[in-house]
Amino acid sequence: MTARILVVDGQATNRITLKVRLTAACYQVTTAASAQQLMDELARILPNLILLGGDLHDAGLVELCQTLAEGRDCAGIPIVMIADDDQRLAGLRAGAAAVLAPGIDEQMLLARIRGLLRDCDQTAGVGLAESASAFDHRGDDAAYGGQVTLVADSIGRALCWKHLLGQRLPYSFVISDPEKALGAASMGQAADLYLIAANIETQGDGLRLLSELRSRTGSRDAAFVVTTDSQAPDIGAFALDLGAGDVLPLGLGGTGTEAAALTLQAQMSRKLRGDRQREDAQRRMLWAMTDPLTGLYNRRYAMPRLTELAADSVRHDRRFAVLIMDLDYFKRINDTYGHPAGDAVLSEIARRLSRTVGDRGLVSRHGGEEFLVILPDCDENLACTLAERLRSTVETRPILLSNLSGGGAVGITLSVGVALMISADMLLEPEAVAQHVLERADRALISAKNRGRNRVMLASTRHAA
Repeated sequence: MTARILVVDGQATNRITLKVRLTAACYQVTTAASAQQLMDELARILPNLILLGGDLHDAGLVELCQTLAEGRDCAGIPIVMIADDDQRLAGLRAGAAAVLAPGIDEQMLLARIRGLLRDCDQTAGVGLAESASAFDHRGDDAAYGGQVTLVADSIGRALCWKHLLGQRLPYSFVISDPEKALGAASMGQAADLYLIAANIETQGDGLRLLSELRSRTGSRDAAFVVTTDSQAPDIGAFALDLGAGDVLPLGLGGTGTEAAALTLQAQMSRKLRGDRQREDAQRRMLWAMTDPLTGLYNRRYAMPRLTELAADSVRHDRRFAVLIMDLDYFKRINDTYGHPAGDAVLSEIARRLSRTVGDRGLVSRHGGEEFLVILPDCDENLACTLAERLRSTVETRPILLSNLSGGGAVGITLSVGVALMISADMLLEPEAVAQHVLERADRALISAKNRGRNRVMLASTRHAA
């Protein structure tokens, strides 16, 4: 989907020029000539990026940037200011993701925009009920004691960086070289942020280090800032396209020190926000595929895995087994002791089944008091032996109840239906194979119930196809 960029500038010439340049790069561009028009557009559309120019008759540029950065309507939307150097620090303090010079060349402008849009895509919340919080340099992330690895073109420069930045930021600064940085990342000791000189020992070797770190599992989620020589402006655009979050001048002294500190603070905050959102997405994925009561996989997760196993078994001519298990007379427990007691029984049975199966297969809660076990690369003898062990581990030990459920212990038994993939299944599609084996196991379970419960029944292969 084409990214939407909202260009705000009081001069018609600037708006038209920016719109032409961005439209040529295949962005969807909307323009506004004042702060009021900006607010009207925000009520109508939600842009992916806001580009703030100057000469607005109804608002100051820095004040407008701060209003947008602190407002919920623009939460998570990067704001780029186009302003002179004397407004750079003020713009960064106000929450601008970047402050660009009015005369910035097209290559660098587009690289900045690509980088900011890429970072927004990577840190976007997955299925969140609330929008992402607005970025604040002064928030809790600013106090986070993260690690910054410095890879400069000389030890002297690295020591200078450490001295200048260490006075302003609460991070741990480590001086390194490319080999050590890569080695630490490979050992799971990646930094939270890397500050890398574009040219360390040879031309462009800092960019190669950036590319390597971005490709490694241990360090790909770190933040990256590259420093460049003013004599090589194209290097900055290359660094941004390789994954750097920002670009700074090689010398960080003077007025550039505070700007560098604000830049690193912003990148660290963005990195931490991304970490939290990835963790949240992983939790939501786990919740989506597990049963909250027992902790076992749920039916939504197990059924696609069964189809995948069927496809693999057909492809490699291997058999697999399915066990469907149902607790006998489970309703009596709920009716006699209450639903909390029933939940305790289900949880304990799930633990016993999971321990018994181990890494031989997948155990899931199929629904209610019914459980499913999928056993890859399994023959009839192994499947029936394991099924009998599962039945026995449920029968032999009563389950203790809490005092709230009356205390004591309750015994329960398990009926098991077993079915294996058969030769006739080899001619079917994987979905049909999975369904047929599951149906045979279910019929075997019904047979076990009809024959008195607390037993294992193997599905008959006669007429199974």
